[in-house]
Amino acid sequence: MATQRKRQSFVLTLNKMDSAWVSFLKDKDFYDINYSDLFTGLWLSDKPVRKQEAVMFMRHIGMQTAKKYLNHAIDKGLIVEIPDPDDGRARRIQLSVSLKTGLEQFFDHAIALFEDGLEP
Repeated sequence: MATQRKRQSFVLTLNKMDSAWVSFLKDKDFYDINYSDLFTGLWLSDKPVRKQEAVMFMRHIGMQTAKKYLNHAIDKGLIVEIPDPDDGRARRIQLSVSLKTGLEQFFDHAIALFEDGLEP
């Protein structure tokens, strides 16, 4: 079981990570945790996915709201649509290059925060 000091260090580090996430996004429209689920779900997929699959990454909101969130991210250029190679009528989505790069830089920063914050 963790000590009280270790728990406190974790909470302080978590707060630093949250602050870094907000700073990374810079646009208050994307502070919502559901965008985090969407962006990290797409990053973990590591390939273009259908919109239906992408909205499923946002587990804590309804389907209609998730579609609105997805479309907002597309409108802002954080997520891009590309042709579906399996169906000429359909489209797939993926992270924009800049968002993917930014996410990976954020992940590296967050990992360093936790490594430093949770050292014995």
